[in-house]
Amino acid sequence: MAHHRQFKIGNMAKVNPRVSALVFLIFFTLSCVFPTRTFASGASKPAVALVLGGGSAWGLSHIGLLKALEENGVPIDLLVGTSMGSIIAGLYAAGYSVDNIIEIFTSFDPATLFDIPFPPSGGYIETKGLQQYLDTLLSSKTYDLLDIPCYPVAVNLRTGQVQVLNRGKLSTGIQASMSIPGVFPPVLVEGEYYVDGGLKNQVAADVAADLGAEIIIAVYLKSKLTEVDYDDLSANLIRSVFTMVEGYVEANVAPADVLVELEMDFDTFIDFHRVSSFVEQGYRAGNKAIAQIKAAILAHNPTFEFIPYRQAGYSSGELQQILKEAELAAAKVPKRFTIKPGLSYDHDHNFNQFELKITHGSLGLFGLGYRYGFDADQGGHEAFIAWGTKRRGRADLFIRQSPNRVKPTYGLAINSPEYKEHVLEAVYFSQGERAWRASLVNRSVFELPWAVTGLSLDLIGQRQNETNLLPEEKLILGIRPEVTLYPWGERLFPLFPVLARPYLTAGIAINSPLSAYQPQLTYDASIGTDLLLFGLYPRRFSVGVRLDNEHNVRWKAELHF
Repeated sequence: MAHHRQFKIGNMAKVNPRVSALVFLIFFTLSCVFPTRTFASGASKPAVALVLGGGSAWGLSHIGLLKALEENGVPIDLLVGTSMGSIIAGLYAAGYSVDNIIEIFTSFDPATLFDIPFPPSGGYIETKGLQQYLDTLLSSKTYDLLDIPCYPVAVNLRTGQVQVLNRGKLSTGIQASMSIPGVFPPVLVEGEYYVDGGLKNQVAADVAADLGAEIIIAVYLKSKLTEVDYDDLSANLIRSVFTMVEGYVEANVAPADVLVELEMDFDTFIDFHRVSSFVEQGYRAGNKAIAQIKAAILAHNPTFEFIPYRQAGYSSGELQQILKEAELAAAKVPKRFTIKPGLSYDHDHNFNQFELKITHGSLGLFGLGYRYGFDADQGGHEAFIAWGTKRRGRADLFIRQSPNRVKPTYGLAINSPEYKEHVLEAVYFSQGERAWRASLVNRSVFELPWAVTGLSLDLIGQRQNETNLLPEEKLILGIRPEVTLYPWGERLFPLFPVLARPYLTAGIAINSPLSAYQPQLTYDASIGTDLLLFGLYPRRFSVGVRLDNEHNVRWKAELHF
């Protein structure tokens, strides 16, 4: 029995066999009279296909491999990508440079691109914002407008067949190729729903062969064989999925002339913050395989010259503008009904507060919410409207009714966009001892793999009619140094579906009237952890204690989204 490949190119309709034969005859005749090239690279060198396999965060290593190929003058005439490989392939095919792609992955804020809708539908994490973000980065390009032909690989959820997407927007194809079932919702492409291509074709060298590539370089990302804790439910589930996916690899990579294999640490497969580490791994693997790659090309064309090159991409300023536009476009995407709970600590008045924030539909950049502060004088019930993004800055307008106050308190909090890791904060309260605060905050003055030092400078306005202070004591100057220690350095502990990075934090606030140096000290200490849901959605949880100048102890708890 003849073997038939189980994938399709695009969504091609069935054609009458006689018509197919006639079309083939005409095409063959024209090809003889007017020779054509399969790829835009020209006939003087072999058509080289680069096949980038899936592998979640491991796929960031593809960036380093691209760098190695450029430096060694290896041409790339065709790109085929699965899952994370499709993202890297798509960005490169659209004209982004290696440095551009590194900057994209080191600067993007997952919290602005992903949502956890309530109730979930199709997938645990909603990705409409990410799809708009990608579409803006790619300038809504269709496949025919790419600098290099690119083919994302996905799986048709209805038929189970592997599909090579090549019509419509590239961003939609990428989204389909990376949509892990259960985690992300399936993607609609021309009436059919698609999910992650890695389910059946993690390294699609066979696709490149059927597309006519002469030389195929395939990149296979796989887990190192290490000791397994078989009592760990999440580890068992993940390894079972890996085993299922890897079962298809051997047959699919058979046409590859060069197979670049990278063995990756199992615990890092959703660690998207290790960009530089993964890029370096890919760069080393690419350089190691260069001799084999060049030999394969020279076997087809012994006179071919390997001339180093660099894809130009965009300048840093141009890229930052594109990223700002992409993030704003993602934030404007109508959202499904979403409830985000949280815990925070009001550092201006020293009390814990519980929060529920709601986003829905056309609210886009806005969120409506409710807080309750556990303090009779300054806390109580509170309604708020929040607006903003990390790049655009944030604003929070609220009205609060405290149990021990007759009139409600109005307030406004504003954060500027981050500039060279500095943020300006300003807060105003319509009543209470503290009238306003303006702060310059840098949460990373000095940074090591195991420690981060932050510093805040405060100017605080007090209300005379609230505290009967002398006029010259209405202004308070403050400084707040803080040190966060990560006992295990940059290591992230996999507690699937989250990654955890535990830390210890200690800080001191020194406040004094401007008229005379009369310092009042407040001490803070807490333990907590950074949490990354599926390696992408950031949260932070901590519990701690605050000791003020009068030796009053207050407990605090925070859960940030």
